[in-house]
Amino acid sequence: MRRLPLVVAALLLGASPMLALPAVALELPSPTEQRAQDLALLAEVGARADRRLVSVVPGPVRNEEVVLVGLGASGVPDRVLVEQRLTLTGQGDYQVRERGPARASEALGGEPAPVTKFGAVVWQGFSPGTRELAARLTLDPVLEAPRLPLQVAISGPVGPGGEVTGAGSVVLTLTNATSQPATLPTGTDAPAPALAAALDAALAVAEGPAGPRLPAAGAGLPAAVPAAGEARAPALTGVPLRISGSLLGGAVTGPGVTSLPGGAEVAGTLAPGASAELRVEVDGSTRLDLDLTAVPALDDRDLQPPSGVVSWAAWASAGPSAEERRQALDLLVATAATGARATSYSPYLGADLPGTGTTAFRYAFAQPEAAQQAIRGLEPRRGAIALTALAVLLLAANGALIWRRS
Repeated sequence: MRRLPLVVAALLLGASPMLALPAVALELPSPTEQRAQDLALLAEVGARADRRLVSVVPGPVRNEEVVLVGLGASGVPDRVLVEQRLTLTGQGDYQVRERGPARASEALGGEPAPVTKFGAVVWQGFSPGTRELAARLTLDPVLEAPRLPLQVAISGPVGPGGEVTGAGSVVLTLTNATSQPATLPTGTDAPAPALAAALDAALAVAEGPAGPRLPAAGAGLPAAVPAAGEARAPALTGVPLRISGSLLGGAVTGPGVTSLPGGAEVAGTLAPGASAELRVEVDGSTRLDLDLTAVPALDDRDLQPPSGVVSWAAWASAGPSAEERRQALDLLVATAATGARATSYSPYLGADLPGTGTTAFRYAFAQPEAAQQAIRGLEPRRGAIALTALAVLLLAANGALIWRRS
């Protein structure tokens, strides 16, 4: 915490009632703290040092990822792929290091695929001003299963590929697994105008389309706010997930479900630590078609101003009480913690790149791989041909001798 000069603190308070001085700059939870925690976890599990190196790029990067999760019959991932597209700006050498780990990579554009030696994903080269990179990365499903933000558990008469073997109920339980223990800053009071500006910015993102990186301290939210009565308290942080898509193959019931012929659309926001059940009633053998997308998001219901006012700015103008300002400060801290926690999932591969981007997690049943029969081209072998010709000649000569003796 940094103590502000009293004159600066007084200016920051504006028209709000005076805070109990001395005021401090209450630093909000930041992606830097979350990144340090993620790197420490990598070190604890014995990850190679080169997987903890940071990226070097000549300018901002747009990083778009789609994480493709193929589920087995029980809901445990059988396959995890990432389709990634990077747009580099600025002239100069680049070395994009992503912690992965990845098993293999396949180029999706004209540029070479990244190197995946020792599991780390490394793109490197020279950008003449702009550079488009794209690849499909194969990840290890065993390693990724506990890390994915949305966990799926499936029960009922369902087999690989979503094949249902008979009549009955199939239950899919979706769980938001982003919760994490944390120690968050708090305070007894803060100036209403500073809180209102940050919370209105967060609310605008929450009410917009899901996909872009969430606002975080220093990136869409202030890095710090003036506050009094600074303290720290244990808490749980997590990231709401906006779920959308469809489930076909039977009569579907559950939260956020809209019936369709032969199935249902699914749409809703799943809070951190929360679960939702989708139940499918099937009449006989069939195949379930699952296509759900989960995107880290802010829940606009949590960010609505109190007392039915139209905006946080209007709330600040109404002269909120010290208790109301304290509650708004706690909400801002929690929102910043959500943005920081979201950096563990978006970007998913952990590139530590400046710029913007999107990350979406798409879940479907993994289709059983068709048996591939290796068909080798027949190549003439001179030695074998000569031996075969010799054998034919010997048989012909022996046949001629037998013919003559008869």
